[in-house]
Amino acid sequence: MIARRKTNLHLPPRMYLYEGKRKPTYYTITIHNERINLSHDLREAKRKLLEIEEGRPIAGTISELIERYMKEISPKKAPKTHKDEISNSKFLLDVFGKMNPVDLRPVHVAKYLDKRAKVAPVRANREKSLLSHIFTMAMRWGIVDANPCKGVARNKETPRDRFITDAELASFSEYAISTGETGRLLAEVARLAYLTGQRRGDLLKLRLDQITDDGILIIQGKTRAKVLIQWTVSLRDCVSKLRASPRPVQGMFLICTKKGQPYADAGFKSVWGNVMSAWCDLGNERFTFHDLRAKAITRMIEDGRNASNLSGHAGDAMINKVYDRRAVKKSKAVE
Repeated sequence: MIARRKTNLHLPPRMYLYEGKRKPTYYTITIHNERINLSHDLREAKRKLLEIEEGRPIAGTISELIERYMKEISPKKAPKTHKDEISNSKFLLDVFGKMNPVDLRPVHVAKYLDKRAKVAPVRANREKSLLSHIFTMAMRWGIVDANPCKGVARNKETPRDRFITDAELASFSEYAISTGETGRLLAEVARLAYLTGQRRGDLLKLRLDQITDDGILIIQGKTRAKVLIQWTVSLRDCVSKLRASPRPVQGMFLICTKKGQPYADAGFKSVWGNVMSAWCDLGNERFTFHDLRAKAITRMIEDGRNASNLSGHAGDAMINKVYDRRAVKKSKAVE
């Protein structure tokens, strides 16, 4: 049985008063026995308590800041980035949501990275990047004067170095083809990914009207870059086989189901995962679809070609960090 309030009878349920030396502070206690200061002003305190009880972001908190960012900024990004930010923002809300933005300090961000590093160090870096961009926007909106994420070192990441050999790609494709019609399509999509060096999401959305006389025009969802992949004999052969796959006469997409619909990312990942797992059960080493992009870019670098034209990156920093999978970097002598 809950005890009846004997003092401060004018306060609403679950609101309490602390009489400080200079001014009173109204606060509440959550079901987790966590104290949340509401305000020094009773009217403002009542409003914030109502927001908490209704599950709405509290005005003037990082929770409200994140909500604004997720409504105004995140949806303008690539669909996958937006989806990732929705997931990452939940972790930030749990830890920082009730804080005032001006109270967040670099030490808080550092402790967050340290704690998350024990479970998911790489993902913690992505969450920190999101928090940093949120505060960059908060500076623009006039909410804060500085970004507390600046200067806080990220968790150490080990770059992925898996390189798919030509023999491995041929072996996987041969096995995929042996599994049936869907496997044959999968093998050609893997081949297309290597020949073009493009991301899975951009290939799955590739429309037939993007196939031109000059090549394949890719509009990258992540960078918004336009990349024209010019024709080679191998690329023409690959596209011809994909166009010959079962499809309605009026189908719009190069890679599609028998009904002419584009593959959903989750659906394609499932098909890829099943075939890859079966191939690995034969004693082969697993590789990801994204490793095909790295193979293409590495091949470009080895041939002395400009890999950024293929990848769509503005500079070489990301290429060198993520996509260059050469085990040994070779260079000729100066003279």
